[in-house]
Amino acid sequence: MPAPDSVTGTYIAMNKIISIEPAIDPNARPTFLLDWELTMKCNLDCSYCPTPEQTDLSHAYHDNSANHPSLDECLKTIDFMYRYVDLYMSTKPRWTRAVVLNMYGGESLLHPHIVEILKEVKKRYLPYQDKWPLTVTCSTNGVIGRQRMTEIVELIDEFTVSFHVEALKKQKELVKQNLLLIKEKNKRLKCVVLMHGDQEHWPEILDHIEFCKDNDIKYLPRKLDGKISNHYNQQQITWFKNLWQEKTQQKSRTRQNSIIAPSQHSKEGTNQTEVVEVIGRACCGGRLMSMDEDLKHSVFYIPNNVFTGWYCSVNWFFLYIKQHTKEVFTNKDCRMNFDGTVSPLGSLDNTDSIINFTKKMMDDKSMPAIVCAKDHCWCGLCAPKAEKKEDFMRIMDRHITEKVLV
Repeated sequence: MPAPDSVTGTYIAMNKIISIEPAIDPNARPTFLLDWELTMKCNLDCSYCPTPEQTDLSHAYHDNSANHPSLDECLKTIDFMYRYVDLYMSTKPRWTRAVVLNMYGGESLLHPHIVEILKEVKKRYLPYQDKWPLTVTCSTNGVIGRQRMTEIVELIDEFTVSFHVEALKKQKELVKQNLLLIKEKNKRLKCVVLMHGDQEHWPEILDHIEFCKDNDIKYLPRKLDGKISNHYNQQQITWFKNLWQEKTQQKSRTRQNSIIAPSQHSKEGTNQTEVVEVIGRACCGGRLMSMDEDLKHSVFYIPNNVFTGWYCSVNWFFLYIKQHTKEVFTNKDCRMNFDGTVSPLGSLDNTDSIINFTKKMMDDKSMPAIVCAKDHCWCGLCAPKAEKKEDFMRIMDRHITEKVLV
């Protein structure tokens, strides 16, 4: 097994460079994800979720001192998101025209006007319903009172409930009750289990996975991103590898196993052998992905997530709105802009300029490809990408009917 090159996002074996180009599994319908961070208030305070005290406001994911954005501001954002995504849908083949609106926070269900917002999400979609289908999802920690959850559950198509082991015991019991309630209402449901590396928490996390299995609830164990992702011991790493293998299609398991197995390297000038772990990640949503345009085999885990300098289609599949700061980004983690910088596309105070800029690039057929400047790829890993421009253009021919890319 070749060793990963931490700079280029490739693997090197016997002086041959093998590109690892991830993309959405061809058996899964590509979607455009509108990620809407509705509020920064949260009823949890997990150690791995950054606050403004730990990072700058743009990168904080919860802040209980912040006010909820006003209802009027939120309704204007709905209109902008629909206008924006409609531009991209107009350039795509019919089979790829699908939009997912994911509302989260903070904890989005804590917003005092959440019911009105959800009703308007459906109402304001009506002018677009013949153009592209919309799925309304909510990423929630599930720590919501039963009465409020009962009112909300009818207005959402799909729930992603995250399990946080650092929550209080009574809060975790409430999460289980709400999981059962959502399932009872026949809503699409997935429980993302945040895999805390602390040995004290690990048994309880595994118990929650068993709860999901016993109640036929789809679950997705997720490694924590960032620096904390390295805080797993060898036993836990082995557990993850077995999971990735299990979730990979049977016909692709040989390939999956080969790319997640530790590499054995002889140290130069000695008889010693060192083990090098392959570092990468799985899709946030647990979707399978193909690599190197091999559309016949799909794997669960991509062996490397460093694509600095690569051409990426993240803007064709994502939009991230941070309502509290009014920033508009291509994606919630990479935040890449067309000029090669990590910066917002614009502000909710000036959405017309974002719409006009995007429309002009499409009308002029001058839409540039985003070139990655990040040291790691997190959310956005599934967006097709390639190291060479000509490969990227060829790959994107499957996803765009209009020749708008430069």
